Amino acid sequence: MADPLPTRARADGAATADTPAPGQRAPIPDQVAQQAIAWYVRLASGMQTARERETFDRWLAAHDEHARAWQQLQAMGGRLRDGAARLPPAVARAALQRAATAGGRRRALKTFAWLGVGGAALYLARDQVPWRASLAGALADVRTATGEQRSVVLEDGTQVILNTASAIDVRFTARERRIVLRGGEIMLTSGRDPAGRPLVVATAEGTLTPVGTRFTVRHDAPAGGSWTRLAVAEGAVEVRLLDQAGRPILVRAGEQARFTRHAIAAATPLDENSQAWAKGVFTAAGMRLDDFLAELGRYRPGVLRWAPEVAALRITGAWPLRGEDATDRILDSLERRLPVKVSRYTRYWTRVAAR
Repeated sequence: MADPLPTRARADGAATADTPAPGQRAPIPDQVAQQAIAWYVRLASGMQTARERETFDRWLAAHDEHARAWQQLQAMGGRLRDGAARLPPAVARAALQRAATAGGRRRALKTFAWLGVGGAALYLARDQVPWRASLAGALADVRTATGEQRSVVLEDGTQVILNTASAIDVRFTARERRIVLRGGEIMLTSGRDPAGRPLVVATAEGTLTPVGTRFTVRHDAPAGGSWTRLAVAEGAVEVRLLDQAGRPILVRAGEQARFTRHAIAAATPLDENSQAWAKGVFTAAGMRLDDFLAELGRYRPGVLRWAPEVAALRITGAWPLRGEDATDRILDSLERRLPVKVSRYTRYWTRVAAR
């Protein structure tokens, strides 16, 4: 008898099936999507060398997922194979040269996006990884890959720590200091601006205005709709919802709240474990295993699934997040702590079941 579909806890607490249905293939791993986007930009420029063409051909042949990702791009109308480009070669070369001298790969990516090379609908399929989000992350001012964490200090002294697979744009003007969270999670410690400009953090759901504070902001966009979670460690933060007029909602130190574009949930006590990632630690305190694995999956490329019979097991502990094989070591520790078996079918497909 075939295994029942594994489930995971949704943001609203409900369980959903997340194993591909019979006949469906798994989503293309985010890492492969990022690589394909990078090749997209390079090949569209018309500036690739013969050696780069050979490297691309080897990449394409190295894994079925690479070929599948590229076929999806071709199906979307991207005539990129064999050097085809959407811009005249002279225009593409000039744009890339200007961008390269102005700030490197990220500026080059943005230049091509403005010129139309990025495309307006880079989606693999309805149930696949959203390429538009991947491309937005690739174009962001500051970003992290899956499993990476990064700390940056902005010109006003504001410190921003980016968690796994996160991306921000920084928009400082004469009137305000704006940080746009494109996706993922950040911890922010606000600096004091000599010019007195307000600091604003924007997500797809609304804007956050801190008052001398340290807080984390997480933005997720699951299939059921996007949401933002705010957790305030120090000071206070005013929340203004995108689709709701009226006075802002104040979230104080020691509180956290989740909101959409239309509504904000009542604030609850701060879960300090939710901010441990900023110190490079993955923590759990009596956490359901399905919730644990759903959270751990954010830190590793590919697909992490589990059998329904292990979902309600509980786990407590703290594990280092840093290091190349950090998530594999965490999964190995589950086998020592719980009656489970971790099966790795490929580098990008892992399943946890009862032992």
